[in-house]
Amino acid sequence: MNQTLTARGPIARIPIVCLAGFMGSGKSTVGARLARHLGWRFVDLDERIEASAGITIPQFFERHGEPAFRQLEADELRAALGRAVEQKEPTVLALGGGTYAQPGAPEFLRNAGVPVIWLDARIEVLLSRCMTMTGRPLFRDEASFRALHAQRIVSYQLADFRVDSSGDAAVVVAEILRRGIAGVPATDLEAHLELEKPKS
Repeated sequence: MNQTLTARGPIARIPIVCLAGFMGSGKSTVGARLARHLGWRFVDLDERIEASAGITIPQFFERHGEPAFRQLEADELRAALGRAVEQKEPTVLALGGGTYAQPGAPEFLRNAGVPVIWLDARIEVLLSRCMTMTGRPLFRDEASFRALHAQRIVSYQLADFRVDSSGDAAVVVAEILRRGIAGVPATDLEAHLELEKPKS
């Protein structure tokens, strides 16, 4: 992704926040609820990709492979951010599970001035959630699930903020709002000062 995602500086002063995290971390659910509470637009990157491709993500993986998918993903990420700026529309953008783990993605978003929240949950929680979900092309079995998680967590730790998403989505959103992460004032100064950065 480092050849397809480059940014020379902040892309906008429009409030935009991205949600990153492993499959099952709640990016779409939390993102939609957070956007609704803020009165912002919600964009699910995976939905944009499927709309652009005209097929589901598993079908795309099967027909074209992961490298082609990552290229399309990078294009759609840039387009989603560009639309938010052009329309001057505050946006909550849920990234795909692997988006932020692609080479160059963290740097691209940081240079663009877009804060990223890592929705982190215990791997047992993630696994239990994904066991009941369909449409996840990289979920095969528990062993590969744990291996992929270990591989990606290094990238997630580069996010600007970390929020535990093991609980209910409403609780996660409340925590984001309480801490003022999404660009809205925290409920008090003490909460604002407790912003938890991922450990490097």
